[in-house]
Amino acid sequence: MFKKSYSTLMVLAGLVLLVYFNSLNGAFVSDDKLTLPFILANGLGKSLISRPYSVFQTVIMYFSYKIGGGSPIPFHLINIISHIAVVWMVFFVIDEIGRLNNRPYTNIAFFTATLFAVHPILTESVTWISGGPYVRYALFVLLTFLFYVKSKNKKWYWLSFVTFVTALLFSEDALVLPLILAVYELSFGSIKKNWKKLVPYFAISALWSLLYITQIGTRMAAVSGQSYQPSSTLNPLVQIPVAITSYLQLIFWPDKLTLYHSDLSLGLVDYWIRVIATFGVIGIIIWGWKKNKYIFFWLSFFIISLLPMLTPLGISWIVAERYVYLGSIGIIGLIGYMLNGLTKNKKTETVGYLIFVMVILGLMIRTFVRNIDWQTEDNLWIATGNTSPSYWVTHNNLGDVYGRHGDLKRSAEEFELAIKLNRRYADAYHNLGNTLRQMGDTANALKNFQLALKYNPGLWQSDENIAAIYFSQGNFSSAADFMQRAIKISPNDTNLYAGLGEIYLKANDKNKAKQAFLKALSIDSGNANAKAGLAAAE
Repeated sequence: MFKKSYSTLMVLAGLVLLVYFNSLNGAFVSDDKLTLPFILANGLGKSLISRPYSVFQTVIMYFSYKIGGGSPIPFHLINIISHIAVVWMVFFVIDEIGRLNNRPYTNIAFFTATLFAVHPILTESVTWISGGPYVRYALFVLLTFLFYVKSKNKKWYWLSFVTFVTALLFSEDALVLPLILAVYELSFGSIKKNWKKLVPYFAISALWSLLYITQIGTRMAAVSGQSYQPSSTLNPLVQIPVAITSYLQLIFWPDKLTLYHSDLSLGLVDYWIRVIATFGVIGIIIWGWKKNKYIFFWLSFFIISLLPMLTPLGISWIVAERYVYLGSIGIIGLIGYMLNGLTKNKKTETVGYLIFVMVILGLMIRTFVRNIDWQTEDNLWIATGNTSPSYWVTHNNLGDVYGRHGDLKRSAEEFELAIKLNRRYADAYHNLGNTLRQMGDTANALKNFQLALKYNPGLWQSDENIAAIYFSQGNFSSAADFMQRAIKISPNDTNLYAGLGEIYLKANDKNKAKQAFLKALSIDSGNANAKAGLAAAE
């Protein structure tokens, strides 16, 4: 297969490298700055145990860090290489389906793979380091699908189980693969003849689902804690039409790309337009079942791949671009099919190729520009603020941006807006407290730190900052109380013990100061503040 299509594959790889080369120097942003430190702090073994449903991603993150010495380039490079592999699999899968059914699908495969290679809706998965698992699980889903399609040879059939489990170890979203295989049999094979071949896939998926269900409660609690909102379910009558039509809109016109698709409030007219459009998609699927199995399969592929994200449990966003990485192949595959129809007709051949070239150039430019949004934290949150102004996290992060650049007034305004949008948002209260403290407004800073602890008692950084304020006011007893609260929550933080030692030293309690400094040094023997404090306490 590779020998036969070598030149085509090199063209596809070249296009991916061309549109994504400016992502290589992108910094660690958003979740990257949480996930990687967690893995490094806990070590590979403990991280694998604590993250059992993303084993391979944990391994990749760990060794990418070790290889690159902390540089983000290896992380970006593996995402780009993975995307190239997915693009190739898209080409192979469509071409192989055509070959097995004696249909000329090679041009469709090329059009589809080329469009998929450069489409900007995929940048969240490819350019963002934390989006990489969506690329890799899609790769192994497509490998499983390809091996299944070629499974007249039993070695491919058995190998497909290995790649299926690998896909599951990248993401539980791969659970829907058996449905895709079943729809393939309905479209191009024989469900009556091959249903027994499907049983093991459904069995693996069912077992994995049972294991995953046990984690849903934890996941819901984590989402609620991160958003500072009570756990709630989504109305599928709103969620499904909004999600499906939003993804279609972003695939056909990818202008408003954003990390947080939070501005989804709908008027009545807009809602019913989306409902009608969703029923239109269902109608085309039904029509395709009767008239055109290619359309039936790829449109069904699009819907099935989104099913894990369309649950009403409130554990995922209604719309997130990374969710549609795999599913977009279905819609782009239909676009490739239409382009093929234009180019094989002599009357419309020139127009078809002209449209194809213009679309590719437009998508390439949009992808290149979108990569710039992901290069730094500042770029990301400013771009997100322009497209998602109603989400409190966006404004909290914008407050950090302006604070880093010394614009404390605007920073405080962003934190205040975040609080206005979510009165329970402890992180924004904490950050506003920090900003007000820098501005010299200690009284209001103290109030905000207290509010942060009201909504998140585990936010030990607010305890530490309150201790610092009391320390500066000479209230050493209260300062020590709050520092001890912080230590209780984060008992392995050597700087907290060093800070507590400074408080006791200032209060002239040298015995307690020595104990605190010695505890700090037992955790980190190189802590300079603890060493200096211990010497002063002698």
